[in-house]
Amino acid sequence: MTAKEFIVWFLLSLLAVFAIAVILFCVHLGMPWWPHHLNREVRIAKHHIAESVEGPTIWLQGGSSTWFGFDSPLLQAETGFDVVNLAFNINMPLEFCFDEVRLFAKPGDAVILGLENSMYFRNNYSSYAADEITIWDTDFFWSLSLRRKAQFLKSLPWRKVLAGDLVRLGQLTGDFEKQLKPLPPRKVIENLEDQWDGRYTGEIPAYYNYLTLNRHGDFVQSNHTLWRGTHDYYLMDLHPVSEMTRHDFKEFTKWARENNVQILMSWLPMARNPKLDLEHPKVKASIHRITNFTSSMGLEFLGKPEDFVLDIELFYDTSHHTTAKGATERTERLLPFLKEVLD
Repeated sequence: MTAKEFIVWFLLSLLAVFAIAVILFCVHLGMPWWPHHLNREVRIAKHHIAESVEGPTIWLQGGSSTWFGFDSPLLQAETGFDVVNLAFNINMPLEFCFDEVRLFAKPGDAVILGLENSMYFRNNYSSYAADEITIWDTDFFWSLSLRRKAQFLKSLPWRKVLAGDLVRLGQLTGDFEKQLKPLPPRKVIENLEDQWDGRYTGEIPAYYNYLTLNRHGDFVQSNHTLWRGTHDYYLMDLHPVSEMTRHDFKEFTKWARENNVQILMSWLPMARNPKLDLEHPKVKASIHRITNFTSSMGLEFLGKPEDFVLDIELFYDTSHHTTAKGATERTERLLPFLKEVLD
């Protein structure tokens, strides 16, 4: 083989490998396998709730500390706003979280961003988010810029892609008929409303399930083992606010100004524990980096981090999830700061 022939062979081999990878990825998109659709069903349920409100609305968004950590009925009763909790999981990309708000927020509404501290510093896509999004929100992937698509694909676990392709093969061979399938949206909504009205008789999983939502989108079921660990809430890290975060906030705040939507920042609820020392120089530096960044975007926090340090007895299965009582206390502590802004 001559040098020229080798180069041609090598380039054609690379092209073939690339083509196979693209085909495998496209076949994987929208994989219908049930175990990966739990978050999809939560999203369907939250969208159903969001579509039901008409008046001025407060939209709650963030990671699971927001999903588990707000008492929306109390917030609604005290402010007069409708309240919808759109929050998902700490691993979801910021632009995904912001896109969820853009779908529903209207002029005169407010958004409370209760982001986990680590979300300010993240500069890539988590493999969890990449895996989930390719399964049940393919439109999000196609909406990304070419640079973001490349970052996204870099984070995608390819063993999951191969697993998804096997599920597709099962559809062709008939083996898929033996597997559990994701619920159609209408069935998710029907089950959800039956649960709210006391008619649902099926099993209700304890964790990350649409049947554990109240009428505002809050998580309401708490029967896991209570968390009693230690955590510094990523405040001891020295990472700067990431370029991804800066870009996504810049785009979102621009959209909010253009659409007369108010953005308010909230600290996450943190458990009082030996690893959390708000007086530590590294912790102070992290808080300073976050507040400097949000101030540069024209955004201010409702209260200070110390206002939302709660007793560890108010935390549920992880360091970021409050019990129902903890969610109420966090909301009560937030309300005086919120009322000052809304009034």
